[in-house]
Amino acid sequence: MELNNIIEMRQSIRKYKEIDIPEEDIKEIVAAAAKAPSGKNIQNWHFVAIKNDDLKVKIADAIGLKNEEIAARMDKVDEEKANRFRKFYKHFTRFFVNAPVLTVVYSKVYTPSGYNELKLVDADEKELWDLVDYRSPGMQSLGAAMENFTLKAIDKGYGTCWLTSANYAAKEIEALLKEEIGFEKEGYFMACMISMGVPEEDQKSPRKKDFDDLYTFVK
Repeated sequence: MELNNIIEMRQSIRKYKEIDIPEEDIKEIVAAAAKAPSGKNIQNWHFVAIKNDDLKVKIADAIGLKNEEIAARMDKVDEEKANRFRKFYKHFTRFFVNAPVLTVVYSKVYTPSGYNELKLVDADEKELWDLVDYRSPGMQSLGAAMENFTLKAIDKGYGTCWLTSANYAAKEIEALLKEEIGFEKEGYFMACMISMGVPEEDQKSPRKKDFDDLYTFVK
């Protein structure tokens, strides 16, 4: 498939056909993700691909419990916002239980260039935090891998949805995977998830920004 066609086809897919994805395809897609550039070649990624339906449901339930815990606290402040938070989980997160594959993506902290040097000269904590959090080179590296994953999946005939909406339950998901399958990787943390499968037809996507709103050219 032509690259431009793949880019044009990319959208967040939340409805999937009941068609299995062979492990060889998953491996090929993850291998493409791993070709992405990363700061200082840190390659700060690990992919846990899950086809087991029971485990997908347990992950969704863990997120749901955390969602309700937060929403119950929100009820005391703003019940309307609390209910919107509940609905968001039900409509825009839990759908992944019906995806043939859910991949939980782990990453690790990346110390960017300039951080240790600034710390050595007693830079302000706000300046250090700005470099690590706002600029976040480690997450930029992971983002490149995730985009490779997405585009390769489309090339293989699949659709994906890159999920960060459940990150508030990351610790619970990490603990669940350790308990259920014994997975843990020293120094790594859950960064996001991505669902994948053969898309159902006619799924809509929100409109993208006008080009003039995102482009500046300087001669």
